[in-house]
Amino acid sequence: MDTIHDLGGRQGFGPVLHQFDDDQRMFPEEWKARVWAIAMMSMSKLSQEETGWTLDWYRHVLERLPPDLYLRFDYFEKWMLAMMVTAIDEGIADVQEFVDGHARSATMQLRHMPPQAESAKTIDSFKPGDKVLAKRDSGSMHTRLPSYVRGRRGIVESVTGPQPLPDLSATGRISIEQTYAVRFDMKELWPEAADSRDVLLIDMWESYLDPA
Repeated sequence: MDTIHDLGGRQGFGPVLHQFDDDQRMFPEEWKARVWAIAMMSMSKLSQEETGWTLDWYRHVLERLPPDLYLRFDYFEKWMLAMMVTAIDEGIADVQEFVDGHARSATMQLRHMPPQAESAKTIDSFKPGDKVLAKRDSGSMHTRLPSYVRGRRGIVESVTGPQPLPDLSATGRISIEQTYAVRFDMKELWPEAADSRDVLLIDMWESYLDPA
């Protein structure tokens, strides 16, 4: 399912505005540094506790924001909302605690079970130089298959190694698939690049590809 975050190749959003920040400061505002710190500590603990939380679930939370909010909110405002949703989902806090602005308890208990690991799929279906076709449809609630390459032909540049499939990782299921760096000619992706010799390399999971 495509959501507003997949903006590659879409038109009508106007120019990308440049923001002039003080390069001497890591964070232009203090609250952003706090959000980043909370997110890093939370992600670390959730991963260590094997709650079933994954980075792909976190990304999926961001993707579920209403389109108008996704486009309007600051980067760290999205992070803050995602961590609130994660806290509620993991049983760390409830909605009323966020409304009240304070926790009811100084302790927390995570309620999720460990992620469900599935057998690894490490057989290489493709090798460098193979012609491939990116699958056109994606029925997943979360995917790393960009919409602008679906149905397009590419060539495997290299085998990059097995990784958890994001589409399942977002649901708490860990399934390992081979990944590939796939080379697409720009003229294959964009009509206005018909005379271009540029290429685009994209890391793609095996289940995203068919033989061309």
